[in-house]
Amino acid sequence: MIFWMLMLMAMLAATLAQALLPGVPFLGNARFPALLGLVLYYALNHKLWVGIVVAFVAGILQDGLSMVPLGYSAFLFCGVAAVAGRYRWLVLSEAAVTAAFFGAIASFLVSISLFLLLKQSGSIVCTGSVALHRVLGSGVLGLVTVPVVFLSMSYLHRALDLIEEEGADVKA
Repeated sequence: MIFWMLMLMAMLAATLAQALLPGVPFLGNARFPALLGLVLYYALNHKLWVGIVVAFVAGILQDGLSMVPLGYSAFLFCGVAAVAGRYRWLVLSEAAVTAAFFGAIASFLVSISLFLLLKQSGSIVCTGSVALHRVLGSGVLGLVTVPVVFLSMSYLHRALDLIEEEGADVKA
């Protein structure tokens, strides 16, 4: 029960952080991908279905905060969770390098995919250079933000003594 409460509180905190922290101007006004960091944390450290649940809820929360049609981010986050969950056995999920690598790649791919989906539906009008600037900025922010999210969540799981439940989620 505490596991699910922590997950809910972390998603709410990440939603607030992502909504309230301003975009970085020299990175194309890209925002810190805190919700994507949570998706990656749960996808790499727990069962696949836990990562998918977090991805779906985080995507709906992100779309609710932005002008993106509801479900676009949820679809992309679920794809990220599925791919990350598939390869979690090949990486050391506690390492900061793993978090930085997955954060940069996932943030870049989600941003460019979201741009292409919005461009296809006619919901966005901007030049390719502006979009590229923002997509690259998202990748850089993913490189920095996701390790911080991983470190924070690992600390909270240890502090609440959820290590055994976490291990059971990975192996079962």
